[in-house]
Amino acid sequence: MRLRPLWLSVIFVALAGCGSEAPSEQPELYVNRESLDFGQEVKTNVYVNQEVTESFYIENKGLEPLELTAVTKSGPSQFTLTLPEPLKNGEPMRLEYGKRAFVQLGFKPTEAKKYEGKLLIKSNAANAPEKEVAFSGIGVSR
Repeated sequence: MRLRPLWLSVIFVALAGCGSEAPSEQPELYVNRESLDFGQEVKTNVYVNQEVTESFYIENKGLEPLELTAVTKSGPSQFTLTLPEPLKNGEPMRLEYGKRAFVQLGFKPTEAKKYEGKLLIKSNAANAPEKEVAFSGIGVSR
């Protein structure tokens, strides 16, 4: 009979640790993918002159609005960046708490070799005013 209160205490402590943290008051940038690896995740690579696309999202996990001021690509022209409006027009984009913006990156290798680059996301986020997302892809011959 002495074990019953002990088990209840263990269950209570375990359940108490299951809750989620309260969101930050300040804007907080979150990306669902830290890197984009074209064809490398499933070891298929990409044929020369074939185009594939990958996407990821940027989310505001803070209570204050997140203002995305720019998403820029540095890397070879074999990668093409597609941004949501208004970022496409060079204007800031505002994300309220829990809202997402989707970014798409295309890859069309012109030679059989490895290509690499990075995206830079600029915002007013308290946790990451500048966030990098690396990308790479390997072109292969048929």
